[in-house]
Amino acid sequence: MGQSDWRAGHMGHAADTIKRLGPYLTAIIEVVDARAPRLTHFEGWRRWAPRCPVVVVLNKQDLADPDITAAWLVQFAREGESAVAVQATQPGGEQRVLHALNAVAGGAPVRRAAVVGLPNLGKSTLLNRLIGRHQLRTGNRPGVTRGPQWIRRHDWEWLDLPGVLTRAQGRDWRLKVLGTVGYAAAESEDLATRILERGSWGGGADPLAAFGQARGLLTRGGAVDRQRTADAVLTQFRDGRLGRLSLESPDG
Repeated sequence: MGQSDWRAGHMGHAADTIKRLGPYLTAIIEVVDARAPRLTHFEGWRRWAPRCPVVVVLNKQDLADPDITAAWLVQFAREGESAVAVQATQPGGEQRVLHALNAVAGGAPVRRAAVVGLPNLGKSTLLNRLIGRHQLRTGNRPGVTRGPQWIRRHDWEWLDLPGVLTRAQGRDWRLKVLGTVGYAAAESEDLATRILERGSWGGGADPLAAFGQARGLLTRGGAVDRQRTADAVLTQFRDGRLGRLSLESPDG
């Protein structure tokens, strides 16, 4: 089975699981990327479990523009959504998530929560924080969670699911630079240029060349090595070394 066939299969299984278990869930935690919260949102969860309250977690807030993240939290509140921003790789944010989760759960006698979202947004990392131990596999690539996993912790039962992605979402260039979907090597220059144009490096006619020149990413002949430069831009963007840059804001 090819990678795309396998991914479609396990994502379909996640969707079927939510449809089947939705009526029994107390709440859903939807993890989105703080740099593009609307783009990384998956409307299917609402359709499959329409009566289940949702807490939206804007993960990777350390990589996003803090002012834009604050604006997103205001926007979600205006829309009646419970939302918090966290950095799941660091301790502390899980308490804000639990507080929001307990608020939407109310006095429910049985508490079951599913952690959902697109691939590679940090769902399992966040859940490991919530359950207080490193029980789930995590990784900086899509598809690490390959099947539903139930974990019991205190008065909650937690369900970790593989990421789900629509075909339309998978075509958006921003999901490629965020690492949610893969891309071909031939796309690297275009993707890197798009990032540079959104930051403080896009003033010139060829921001990729200017970046490579400034970083000394040159061929033996002294020309800018465009492939190395593009790869460096994409890596440094994901690591936060290009600064805190959001790809989407509430006002468009």
